[in-house]
Amino acid sequence: MPPDPHPDVDCEVLAESLGPSPRPPGSQPPPPPTRAARFLAAGDGLGTRLDALLERWLPREVNPLAQLGPAANAMLLLATLSGVLMLLWYSASVQSAWHSLADLGPRSPGGIVRSVHRYSSDLLMLLVLAHALRTFFARKFADARWLAWVSGIALLGLVWFIGWTGYWLVWDVRAQLLALDTMKAVDVLPVFGEPMLRLFASDRTVPSLLFFVVFFLHMVLPLGIAGGLCLHLARLSRSQLLPDWRLSAWLTGAVVVAALAYPAVNATIAQMAVKPGRLTMDWWFLWPLIITARLSGGGLWLATFLAAAGLLTVPWWLARRRPRAVYQATINISRCFACTLCSHDCPFGAITMVPRTDGRPFPSQAQIDPNRCIGCGVCAGACDTQGIGLAWFDAQQVTRELEAFVLAEVAKGAPPALALVCVQSDGGWELFAAGAWQTRLPGYVVRPIPCVGWVEPKLVERLVSRGAAAVLIVGCGSSEAFCKEGNRWLPARLSGAREPAFRPNRADPRRVAHVTFDPLRPGLLAAATENLRALQPVPGAPRRGWCGQWAAGLLLAAIGLTALLLASNAPFRNPAPPEAEFVFTFRAYGEWISGAAAALPDPAHDTRPVHMRTAQPAQRTRSPVVVQVVVDGRGEERVFYAKGFKSDGFSVGEVRAVLTPGLHQVSVSVATHAGPNAPRQTWSAGINARPGRLTVLTLEANRGFQLEP
Repeated sequence: MPPDPHPDVDCEVLAESLGPSPRPPGSQPPPPPTRAARFLAAGDGLGTRLDALLERWLPREVNPLAQLGPAANAMLLLATLSGVLMLLWYSASVQSAWHSLADLGPRSPGGIVRSVHRYSSDLLMLLVLAHALRTFFARKFADARWLAWVSGIALLGLVWFIGWTGYWLVWDVRAQLLALDTMKAVDVLPVFGEPMLRLFASDRTVPSLLFFVVFFLHMVLPLGIAGGLCLHLARLSRSQLLPDWRLSAWLTGAVVVAALAYPAVNATIAQMAVKPGRLTMDWWFLWPLIITARLSGGGLWLATFLAAAGLLTVPWWLARRRPRAVYQATINISRCFACTLCSHDCPFGAITMVPRTDGRPFPSQAQIDPNRCIGCGVCAGACDTQGIGLAWFDAQQVTRELEAFVLAEVAKGAPPALALVCVQSDGGWELFAAGAWQTRLPGYVVRPIPCVGWVEPKLVERLVSRGAAAVLIVGCGSSEAFCKEGNRWLPARLSGAREPAFRPNRADPRRVAHVTFDPLRPGLLAAATENLRALQPVPGAPRRGWCGQWAAGLLLAAIGLTALLLASNAPFRNPAPPEAEFVFTFRAYGEWISGAAAALPDPAHDTRPVHMRTAQPAQRTRSPVVVQVVVDGRGEERVFYAKGFKSDGFSVGEVRAVLTPGLHQVSVSVATHAGPNAPRQTWSAGINARPGRLTVLTLEANRGFQLEP
């Protein structure tokens, strides 16, 4: 709904007729929103400098560092579309998955689509990580922003897991490593009736159904990203899902160039009996392999829990607990005449218009949602009657103080030049360096403000009309500004494009200017101060022509693609020891433990189905299975108990023996219950152990011993 027309009557006169504002408590800043303020400000300052460097050649709309979230969405869309197209060539079975991809020519249509799918996914992960880092350093996780942070971390984990399952589907040696480590973690959970890791000891026993489940998850989980994005953006008024079409086209073109120049190919096909040694790995998704191979299944879950808990709880252990009243906006209902401007300008949808409660002759009044307000002050700049704003930085009190100062200086014959500087340029109130700004702005009186969006045009009009020589408003240059949209609304208000508008008939517009601080080019700020005092137009930052923009874009693309491809195909050495091993894996039933048979009921009165009319042991418990493995005369015996709640299922397990290279005599015996007279199944043979290889012997209840190839 568009805002109501701005009334012709002077808003200040109208507000005073409605009722005076109570005396504000003062203009002391609230406690800082986070701990480690200097560290976070240093990281945010680095991002601001990178923004300034790129925007010497590129407009902000196509600066990838300024559009990380929308750019990530664009790559998500490209990865999804290319993944759907891959179904034309891909075969989702453990036997044919590797061959269906290997048969694609690197630069055939299928090969190009496959490479685009991989590199767009890598770029997606890069952009999401960069977005998370910039959000972290910009302190956009404190107070009401906790929901965006928690949902963002969950989305980051979901994107990573989808990529992890995607590499499983190639079924090469990379997939072999991540499958083994995944099953090691899964076996800790009470999900499957038997350990799954033992099934990955040989190629024949790898479960095809599980492979299809992974394929299904890889296809379905992206739908969860859509729901996560809705939650992630729920508290933003004007969320941008996709970037400028030029940036989308540029990123897509860069991915296609990477696909043509360095096509994605399979690694060696997975052979479960061969331990992978050195290989190349996509570190954007597979970096956990450097950890998972060194931890047990329980250790993996503990590490995952600690990492997730640490990241998800950042809004509680790094942010300060502040009473909402000390930093959030407040409303003086008696000065609200239902213009709705504050509700339209609020970046976080924290202001809604509700039915009037004080009997005033207006249809509605503003109401603040404390679960959304972050105390940015943008609403204060939208209210001509000063009926809404920050209690700790009350617009009426600040206006009175500045007016009194200007009048006093004018009375001395020295009209002052004022500089209203956004404190977020230095990382917040607690870090604002007034002395440094006084040096940057010689001849100006510096006054810090919460955000340039806090500045109401009427304040500027009154200062100039009272005799101020100049009013310079300096905004922070970060594309991840803590308060968001201040640098967007103030220029629109000063130019008359947005209400409340600056009125040139009330103050000389030549004495007013808004600039964005560029920390890499302080000379621009110095030039702006001189031009403003000389009543000359304040030029904006110089922009490069089309040739310069193209050159900068190509250079940035080359640097970005180089970093992307280096991490996407970086060397990796399997930390597992390359020694030879003998592996015996089995699934067998122990004998029933003797017990009295249950009596059969009278057949004439037995209403059970025919197949259930048999006597069952009263004691439904099976004996443990005893396994003995002897290598070159040295033996090991282990007992495996039956599965099931009543120990009435099968016994399942695995025995491993490290071998030195060469010939060995190995024998295996399996007894279905303990005791010297227990019946045994035996196997014996000579084997030739080779480094980095497994000799796998399996035993199934209905197949007997089988030496896997």
